Order: sequence, then C-alpha cells, then structure tokens
Amino acid sequence: MFTKGEEKWLVATLIALLIISLILTPLTKLTFLESIKTVFGAVFLLFLPGYLITYIFIKKNDIDHIERIALGFALSIAIVPLLMFCLNLVGLKINLISSTLVVSIIILITIIILLKNKNEKSRKKKN
Repeated sequence: MFTKGEEKWLVATLIALLIISLILTPLTKLTFLESIKTVFGAVFLLFLPGYLITYIFIKKNDIDHIERIALGFALSIAIVPLLMFCLNLVGLKINLISSTLVVSIIILITIIILLKNKNEKSRKKKN
C-alpha cells in the first residue's frame, strides 16, 4: 500500500507525535494517555480531512509536500467548522460524538473517492 519512502515518513511522523506527547506531559497537568489523545486528536481534527481532500482536487505532483500540508490545515480549519455549523442549523447538536462522526465521515468519503479515482486510473492504463 505504501512505498518505502512513504513508510519511512509515516513511521517518522508517528514517532514525532509520540515525542510531542512525551514533552507535553510534564509541561501540563495531563497524563501521558491524555496528551496522546490531545495530540492525535488535533491531527485528526485539524489536519487529516483537509490533507486528504487536497489529493482529490490537486494531482500528486502538482504541488510539493509543504504546500499540501499548509493547504491541508487550511482546508480542515475551513471545512470542519462550516459543516458542523450547517448541521447545527439542521438540528444536530454539537458535541463530542457528533463532531467525531462528522470528521470520520469526511475522512471516509474522501478515502472512498481517492480509491475510486485510483481504480479508474489503473483501468485506463490497462486499456
């Protein structure tokens, strides 16, 4: 699923997030598990939805990684609150469960679209 370079970046990112959690623990009154939840939750909420959405609208080699990361943060910060606001107008109350479900649904829909696009490209290459 991942190339060797992507696996290295993924492992390095996970280690960096764990190190941030370790540093955060003595600086705050949080336990280690709470700091892990905070750090990974922030990535889940503020980065991942927008980062995945950038792969739908921008081809893989059109922009470099730094631009994609910055755009991922910006899109996540724009899309998630806007969707939560719209759902609040419809009548869905904003709480932990609804927020987690909305972000998870955004991520799942994005992954489904990306997999569908990948399958279509592989079919076109065969023909």
